[in-house]
Amino acid sequence: MASLEEKINEIIIEDGSKTYEIKNRQGKKLAEFCFRPADTNILARYEDVRKFFNEFKLQDEDDIVECQQKVIEQLDYLTDADTGNTFFSIMGPFSPMPDGSLFCETCLDTVCSVISKEFDVRLEKAKSRVNKYTAKYHSSRRRCTKKKRRHG
Repeated sequence: MASLEEKINEIIIEDGSKTYEIKNRQGKKLAEFCFRPADTNILARYEDVRKFFNEFKLQDEDDIVECQQKVIEQLDYLTDADTGNTFFSIMGPFSPMPDGSLFCETCLDTVCSVISKEFDVRLEKAKSRVNKYTAKYHSSRRRCTKKKRRHG
């Protein structure tokens, strides 16, 4: 007799996700944030988010809660992760920081810094890996290009 339950097949892959602890300057853990910092799709999403922020203007008649939600949605879109329950569970996006910037700017700058560092590290690893496999071709090519001397 066949089982009524079907076996579910799984495919498990490495997706490049990394989890970061969000801490304040005193070292207190405020939240955890998980996203894929080296996802090349972030570059296209970043352009969309940059355009949004360049055009975003807060008007007196705008509902502040709705505007904050738009900002959170943009950061969610950029990172393909939940910033509303991580970064913005700490403070509202428009909370002013000591230097006069807004908390959402601090979060965006921090995420972009992480993305940049991760891309650099992973690209170096990829170059190293490629060089490992292509090194033998570079050395054999040098041998083939040397002219052989003939004796006598």
